[in-house]
Amino acid sequence: MSHKPKNERDSSVYLRRKITLLRCITMIVSNIVGSGIFISPKGVLQNTGSIGLSLVIWFVCGILSMLGALCYAELGTSITKSGGHYIYLLETLGPLPAFLYLWAEFIAIGPANYAVLSLAFGRYILEPFFSPCTAPILAVKLASMFGLYKYVYCIKISIH
Repeated sequence: MSHKPKNERDSSVYLRRKITLLRCITMIVSNIVGSGIFISPKGVLQNTGSIGLSLVIWFVCGILSMLGALCYAELGTSITKSGGHYIYLLETLGPLPAFLYLWAEFIAIGPANYAVLSLAFGRYILEPFFSPCTAPILAVKLASMFGLYKYVYCIKISIH
């Protein structure tokens, strides 16, 4: 007995929408805030020289981040295909820039981002134990590797 689909969508392959509101908010906050909020205030304060000016710079950067997020949301509602940056570049600029971006993201940008985040995790997780001094770099690297391992492990587990 053969089963014929009622319409085109029944026979096509598509990704299930598994993201909930809580996961969406968590992803947006972690991507926008990231670890930069914990690393860069010291440098901003040192280079500006005053608390007021550093707060103004943080406010302006927050507005710029919000505008970027709104532009990205507009792209997401305009181009409804799955694939993120790759599809946006493919639809607007063509296959070569999309492929080059995907290649650069896979080879350089993604691993560098994970390295910076894991090193920030390692430094901040060990900072209370080495309070007056800086933590040894080997301990920071080991804590970073542990944090990265736990992050990858948690991503592999799907919590429903």
